[in-house]
Amino acid sequence: LARRGARVYIACRDVLKGESAASEIRADTKNSQVLVRKLDLSDTKSIRAFAEGFLAEEKKLHILINNAGVMMCPYSKTTDGFETHFGVNHLGHFLLTYLLLERLKESAPARVVNLSSIAHLIGKIRFHDLQGQKRYCSAFAYGHSKLANLLFTRELAKRLQGTGVTAYAVHPGVVLSEITRNSYLLCLL
Repeated sequence: LARRGARVYIACRDVLKGESAASEIRADTKNSQVLVRKLDLSDTKSIRAFAEGFLAEEKKLHILINNAGVMMCPYSKTTDGFETHFGVNHLGHFLLTYLLLERLKESAPARVVNLSSIAHLIGKIRFHDLQGQKRYCSAFAYGHSKLANLLFTRELAKRLQGTGVTAYAVHPGVVLSEITRNSYLLCLL
């Protein structure tokens, strides 16, 4: 996107790592419009602050790529008390998309791209145990969050018909990145 001249926002929890990545992208693409902003998807206050700042800065939004996430981490909860996989991978992106949706519609044609995973196949939405307190397995928790992403994307696509905004879920394959840090087997790849 940067190579094609787009203004790209890297929204990330660790601004120093984000700036490092942005510097590499700027150098590689000669595009100075690669910007870094703080966003912690495990904290709804951070999500709201990011969206508020973005909306004040930008009058257009053509592509929203929901890419951040956690994978196979030990049981923990977000700042707002949600099981971490579900809170970060699904609810965080859901809220961010909701907060930016009107700007996407105003900017149409536009699209929302949710990064998914084949792990959705092992997911089940356990409405009676969304927090994973009765039975927790990090692999299943990840799968549940990715299934929620797919279901959200399908419903979003239906609701956006005729608005000029489209929604997609894409599985990037297995990519060696820091998301695998809590998975012994994936770290061996």
